[in-house]
Amino acid sequence: MRETQNGQDEWKAAIVKAQEMLEEGRKEMAKAAEMAKAKGEEAWQAARQKSREAWDGVRATGLNALDDVRDRGEEVWEDAEKLVKKHPARAIGLTLLVGVVIGALLSRDRDS
Repeated sequence: MRETQNGQDEWKAAIVKAQEMLEEGRKEMAKAAEMAKAKGEEAWQAARQKSREAWDGVRATGLNALDDVRDRGEEVWEDAEKLVKKHPARAIGLTLLVGVVIGALLSRDRDS
């Protein structure tokens, strides 16, 4: 009967050892998960910062382009005003000509 008791003791010892190893493995997995979470958050913050910097750069470039276009438009408008003031008869004639061409194009589309 002594052998059975020894066998049971060995099984109990093996089970206790396995439970200890399992618990140690769980602790190591928890540490690894925490490290992965921290690294993931660091990567997320770095990516977020880079995307914010890229967006700011694109936005600044777009705003600069818009300002350039606005300035150029104002220059063209001023040039057109000067031209009309300098040659009012030509401006009226050109306006009439453009109106006739547009009217012809629009009426031609209706006839088709």
